[in-house]
Amino acid sequence: MEFAYRPDLDLFTARWLNTNVASTAQAEYDSLLQAPEALGTPHWLLDVRRRPVMSLDSARWVTQNWLPRAAALVRPARLRLAFLVAPVRAENLRADPELRAVMDAAYAPGHPFDLRTFTDEGAAMAWVLGQLD
Repeated sequence: MEFAYRPDLDLFTARWLNTNVASTAQAEYDSLLQAPEALGTPHWLLDVRRRPVMSLDSARWVTQNWLPRAAALVRPARLRLAFLVAPVRAENLRADPELRAVMDAAYAPGHPFDLRTFTDEGAAMAWVLGQLD
């Protein structure tokens, strides 16, 4: 995994560079919360295009456990997080009714974060930086 902070955009990015199975996913996500690059900016882009399709348990853990903890790191600012996913993963999130329900709940208002999923990096960057609604 590779972390970077772009001060010109006030943007933290994390890119998964391998296709390991999801067994290490929680540890990898938790490592993001320790990354100095993540602290101090509410704009995060996570590139998970090389990761396997997300399981229902992983989706629940990320949206219900990890995201609230990530949002707490940047308070009082509001976390704005874009997931950059491969088209096959986006299709899986749409086609699986249980995964779609978990994601729809995470996209809904009322959380201490804003979350969206993209297959296009330009659109993801524009949204996370507030240039797209």
